Amino acid sequence: MPQVVEIVLRIPSLRIPGADGGPPRTINNTDIRFTKQVEVEAIPKPGVILPMSAGDSLNFSCEVLQANWHESKNAFVVACRFNRRTIAPVEYETIINSNDWTMKPLL
Repeated sequence: MPQVVEIVLRIPSLRIPGADGGPPRTINNTDIRFTKQVEVEAIPKPGVILPMSAGDSLNFSCEVLQANWHESKNAFVVACRFNRRTIAPVEYETIINSNDWTMKPLL
């Protein structure tokens, strides 16, 4: 039976080339997570690779790290990480500008 879970996605930090040959700019995503509600057939287990999307054009995958029931949300929260070690600037921009992903700083 399908159910809605909250995906909490960790993405890698990235370096964006500097304008006019200047030094690159680093975007540190260590303390940032992106969340999205998705419908899944079953609660995914750690190690499972889930297909994700952002906007109309970006498809990527993420690896499940853990899934826990959160009583306050009355739902499972599935912690995931971007399935590659690096993220392209265009992919990063698509995720942060997407209406279906929400950026949340960790406190």
